[in-house]
Amino acid sequence: MLEAHGMEVEMARQDNHTLRLNLRIFGDIAYDDFREMEQRLEQELAAMKGPRILALVDLTGFNGWEARAFWEDIRFTRKHGDEFSKLAVVGCNFKEKLMATLMDWFMLGSEVQYFESLSEAEAWLDGKAG
Repeated sequence: MLEAHGMEVEMARQDNHTLRLNLRIFGDIAYDDFREMEQRLEQELAAMKGPRILALVDLTGFNGWEARAFWEDIRFTRKHGDEFSKLAVVGCNFKEKLMATLMDWFMLGSEVQYFESLSEAEAWLDGKAG
């Protein structure tokens, strides 16, 4: 039996240049899940001038990647990585912390932080972290 998997995606423009992106990933990321999110995000970015993305990625229910989804994510990050200004990764184990470290290496123009608390991640994205 196939386990539940998917990606919940919320996008909201905060102003003419800033897009807030919230992703909750659960199970294994399938290629189709990733492509659907990617197409929606590219449509939003195309309508903005000089877009900056504030992203929260909740990986607490994440299991792994379908190989095609992994390679698509790498392609997407190479294309749009500079548009991310802040990326908060929420997880609960070493695997997610390692993913945040790898994202930080590849997204040189972005601030990437790992959190074990969703509320702390949101506060950091909103500039309210202490």
